[in-house]
Amino acid sequence: MTHEPPTDRKRRPGPALLVQILVSATILGWLFYHTDWPALGMRFSQMRIPWFLAAMLAYAANLSLSSVRWGVILQALEVPAPALWLLRLNWVGAYFNQVLPGSVSGDVVRAWYTRPQTSSATLALAAVFGDRFLGMGSLVGIATVAYAVGQKSAGLLPRMGETIALLAFGYLLIVLLILSPKLGFLKTRAGKFGRKLHEIRTGMGALLCHPRAMLQSIILSLLVQVCSILMFWFLAKSLGVPADATVLWIIWPVISLFLAVPFSLAGWGLREGLMVFYLGFLHVSHDQALALSLLLGVTVLLTSLPGALLWLGVHHHPLATAGAVTGTGRDSIEEFHLPR
Repeated sequence: MTHEPPTDRKRRPGPALLVQILVSATILGWLFYHTDWPALGMRFSQMRIPWFLAAMLAYAANLSLSSVRWGVILQALEVPAPALWLLRLNWVGAYFNQVLPGSVSGDVVRAWYTRPQTSSATLALAAVFGDRFLGMGSLVGIATVAYAVGQKSAGLLPRMGETIALLAFGYLLIVLLILSPKLGFLKTRAGKFGRKLHEIRTGMGALLCHPRAMLQSIILSLLVQVCSILMFWFLAKSLGVPADATVLWIIWPVISLFLAVPFSLAGWGLREGLMVFYLGFLHVSHDQALALSLLLGVTVLLTSLPGALLWLGVHHHPLATAGAVTGTGRDSIEEFHLPR
């Protein structure tokens, strides 16, 4: 039996991948066409390295804290795993999220290597997607509160109130679907979307039965996003790009939420387009916003690269090979007595 994760390297590119490539290439092409290249080059030539290194450390802290949150969810599912093992897999997942198509490729890899601990593919995916879902919830909360507090400055951004309201409504709708007993119907009739909801439901159901674990996960989610905002701020300082509270607490969380949707290839293009669009209304020049966005992508990629080394030999690790997936674990959300 093979212990290699089910990556897409041996498959032919599907329509979704081709669309992602087209979206990324189209947006980047348009942005580069309207770019003042000497000005962009000057931005990078004047980059302050200490702030850039601080941004990499902030993203490393992001990955470390999110691995702790993942461990809390696994404990709630009664399948604890060693912290260092989860940290290693979280870095591996971050690397695959950057080099494989789709926004959840790294999450699938993480779930694959924790199947021996959970003895259930559903539980392994539940923990990973529950981890991702909590992170998105903290972004929605941060953007909503920040917009409510700073409406005066946020009013410069077109339709930002409606955008945040739509994102919050979408998130709450998914929460309602998770809590609804009708999800069994969605699992069989709604394809991949229904199955993912079922997996999130399993993980969130376990947390709802463990209030302390839920509270810990929420606090960790907020800390993870604070690290992400710090990374953004450090990079803005590195390039000399003005980043006030509106940029840090509203624009960046909203852009991060859009990047969670697999519209583009690892976020490239979509991130740059949104950054140039929103920062332009705050009097940040095209080349400044584009430089900041490109540096963000490079920072995430470079910080994730150790995951490639950590992946080497991971499928021979005792925790990755111990036992087989029997499917006899807690594979049903009903076992967690989710409120109906």
